[in-house]
Amino acid sequence: MATTEYQANSLSAAISAMREGKFLLLHDSDSRENEVDMVVAAERVTPEHVRAMRTDAGGLVCVALDNKIGKELGIPYLQEILLSASQKYPVLGLLHEELAPYGGRSAFSITVNHRGTFTGITDRDRALTITELAKLSGAAGKAGQDCRQTFASEFKAPGHVHLLLESPGSLTERQGHTELSIYLARLAKMTPAAVICEMLDGTTHNALSVEDARNYAQRHLLPLLDGQQLVTHFLG
Repeated sequence: MATTEYQANSLSAAISAMREGKFLLLHDSDSRENEVDMVVAAERVTPEHVRAMRTDAGGLVCVALDNKIGKELGIPYLQEILLSASQKYPVLGLLHEELAPYGGRSAFSITVNHRGTFTGITDRDRALTITELAKLSGAAGKAGQDCRQTFASEFKAPGHVHLLLESPGSLTERQGHTELSIYLARLAKMTPAAVICEMLDGTTHNALSVEDARNYAQRHLLPLLDGQQLVTHFLG
């Protein structure tokens, strides 16, 4: 492997990209979703980042949040909402699935818009929602911060930004893009909130292959990180 390729796919390159507000590509593993996500630090997001994710990646634009931040904001997993609401609406209990086909519990929570948005779906609106979420996440857990009240006053649901919650045990419990990207944000010493979006293939109509993702990364000078590097670092 050439030195330049090694450096581009190193953990240090991914951490640098996160710190600088640049995209990195993150592959979970062949034995899981086997998908590559575009990843960027939530606090660095601009409308241009959102445009790139919806045009170049094409998946769902989601904000992954540290599990403790989710608790500070008072938001549950979507599965918990479905089970609770199923007492009144039984069909929701029938829709509930404990495990995803590729293994593990879903990280999905609620969807939100910032109250300063209009429709919530435009690049500018979603960027505003994301950066304000990151700002609030940075304040979560600090003394004197009533984050739940602030969250309720500044955001509304449903919205156009999907929230994902890290598993309580992080990478020891679940090794999805949510946990991987949050751990990477921690390594970069940034607010543990990351924006992730699956890369899709418009020709095959499946997930973009790792090979094609690597070609994209090389064209755009972006790191492509194997998630197992993060898992090994976490467990080591």
